Amino acid sequence: MKLSEKKKGILALISLSAVYASMGIYIRYLNVSFAFFQQIYLRLFFATVLGFIFYNKSLNFSKLKKIRFGEWMLLIFRAASYYLLGLALFTKSILLTKISTVSFISSIPMTAIIGTIIYREKITYKKVLYLLLSLLGVLLISVKDFSSIFNWGTGELLALISIIFTSLSIVLRRKNSKLLNNGEISQIIMTLAFIMLFIGSFFAKESLPATGWSPFMVAILFVAGLSNMIMIFLTNYGFEKVSTITASNILTMEMFFAVIFGFLFFREIPGIRETIGGIVILFSVIQMNKLE
Repeated sequence: MKLSEKKKGILALISLSAVYASMGIYIRYLNVSFAFFQQIYLRLFFATVLGFIFYNKSLNFSKLKKIRFGEWMLLIFRAASYYLLGLALFTKSILLTKISTVSFISSIPMTAIIGTIIYREKITYKKVLYLLLSLLGVLLISVKDFSSIFNWGTGELLALISIIFTSLSIVLRRKNSKLLNNGEISQIIMTLAFIMLFIGSFFAKESLPATGWSPFMVAILFVAGLSNMIMIFLTNYGFEKVSTITASNILTMEMFFAVIFGFLFFREIPGIRETIGGIVILFSVIQMNKLE
C-alpha cells in the first residue's frame, strides 16, 4: 500500500522516538573512555562518515555554490542549536542526573510551543488535552518519587535548556529552502556540528582522544554514530511532513520505547504503572493523529 507523505512523516517520527530512547545508553558507555566534548564530536565524526556513504546517491555537491547567505546562516544556526547547545547540554545532563528524569523533561512539548509561536499553528482544546495526556503517560513511566519531581538541580536545568535549543532547531526545518533535500541538509548540519564541537574541545583544553580505543568502544561509537545519522535525517524528514504539535505528541513515545528496550536488553519487566503509562501514551498519539 502506497503511504501518503504525511503518514511517512508520522512513521519517521515514531522511529525517531525509538532512536531518542537509546541515546542515554551510548552516552554513559562512552563517558568511561572519552572526555565530554570528545565523545560528542567522535559520535558526529562517525555519523558524518556514515552519512557520506548512505546519502551518497542523494548528495549533489554542486548545490553548495547555489546556497544563499541566509540559508547558510540558518544551517549554521540549526547545527549550533541542535548539537553545540542542545546535544551537548543533553549529554551533560545525562551524566549529572537520572536518565528517566531527563527523559521526562525532554517530553515537555517544547516543539509544539515553539511551533505554535513561530508558525501560528492552530491549536485546539483537544490537542492540548492529548499533549497533557501523553505527558501524564511519561510521568507514570519515568517518575518514581513524585515528591521530588520539581526539586531540580543543575542536571535538570541543563536538560530543560537543551530541549529548548533542540526544539528550536527542529522547528526551523521548515525555514530551509527547497534547494536541498533532507539527506543534504542532514549531512551539512552534521559536518558543521562536528567542526563546532571539535573546536569546542580545544577551547575546553581537551587533548586528542589518543586512548580508550578498545574494540568495544569503537563498536559503541559506530552504533552511536549510526543512530545520530538516522536521528538528524528522521528529524528533518518528519518535521517537514507533520505539524509541530502532532510531531511533539508523537515524540513522547520515547518513554514507551524506553520501557521496551529495558525489557529486551536488561530484562526489566514493566510494572502496572509503566504499563498504564505506555497505554496512555499510545492512546494519546493515536487520538492526536486522528484529529489530523
